[in-house]
Amino acid sequence: MKANELAFFGKIAAGVTHELKNVLAIINESNGLMADVLGMQKDAPSAYREKFDRSIKKIEEQVRRGTEITSRFNRFAHSMDYPLADSDLNTIVTQTVALAQRFAALQNVELKGAVCNCPIMLFINAFRVQMALTRAIEAFIRCMSGSGSILMTVREGPGSAGLDFYFEGESCGKVNSGALEEFTEWQDFEELASILDIHYQWLPSDGSFALFFSGKV
Repeated sequence: MKANELAFFGKIAAGVTHELKNVLAIINESNGLMADVLGMQKDAPSAYREKFDRSIKKIEEQVRRGTEITSRFNRFAHSMDYPLADSDLNTIVTQTVALAQRFAALQNVELKGAVCNCPIMLFINAFRVQMALTRAIEAFIRCMSGSGSILMTVREGPGSAGLDFYFEGESCGKVNSGALEEFTEWQDFEELASILDIHYQWLPSDGSFALFFSGKV
């Protein structure tokens, strides 16, 4: 997609998620009102009080979950606003992990992320970086084919920034450059990495995978 098409898609997606958050806010307010009414009638006998209380708690939980999901997607949509911008690698990784965890969970793979305590600013295309990371994750998941975990760890060095992938579980040995080459997801990652000037290498000492980003601010 062209830059202006991506920006248009991002604008529409951001607007939709904003409206969804408004819907969730109204549901939450109505749910809170029901809880208040029930609270005012604590001493009044009711055969359905426990069911109402359970339902109110479930609604609260789902509203929180829905708000979190829409907030993530809203941030993702806004990453399309500008082709290049100052972006925090920690935020990119946190966002990518949150959005890709469901893909991993469906294949019985746990996806986790660990970030630095301070911002790591890069002048990059955040949307394309997230796309590249997600395609790599999808390829790793296909290699693991059914079990294990992937840990993404942000790394900062003198004048550089990086991201390490650690694989755990019985199937982690299946993740290697030879096995990945057959997957379309990996081919997409390699193409995007080349465009974005992201370098990578396998570390045979522990079987981890390292990314190196240029453009550090």
